[in-house]
Amino acid sequence: MAKLTLPSDDAAGLSVRERVLLLCVASSTDWQRAGVPNETVIGLIGKGMISRHVGGTLMLTDRGRAVLRAMLPDLLQRDGP
Repeated sequence: MAKLTLPSDDAAGLSVRERVLLLCVASSTDWQRAGVPNETVIGLIGKGMISRHVGGTLMLTDRGRAVLRAMLPDLLQRDGP
């Protein structure tokens, strides 16, 4: 049986490429132009955060949306002046 984890725990465990891919999929940005390799896509599909839609388009799953929301507080914090 798979271990259930919190979205914040999943977000903390993502690589930079996985984070970029989630942001690209959520914003309908071309993930290939962003330099994300196919292996990262396969990995996030395996983690249940994205899925392939009709025509090969990538879509966020409910889990992917939850993890993305958990990432947002970290992305919105500013350490600048």
